[in-house]
Amino acid sequence: IAEITVTFDSELMSTTRDAHDHVIGGHANTVEQVTDIWTFARDTGSRDPNWTLIATSAPAAA
Repeated sequence: IAEITVTFDSELMSTTRDAHDHVIGGHANTVEQVTDIWTFARDTGSRDPNWTLIATSAPAAA
């Protein structure tokens, strides 16, 4: 079994709006820096080329 861990760094804007398009959650103009760590695994002896997501996490606080 092979495992690979990938760190995704992104900028995210997240807003929830009601039926009248009013912001009811989040901030429409605020960009948040987000880091996610995803770990994938694959049986290297298998003919299946797909990797399976086996774990997700956030980086440990400094």
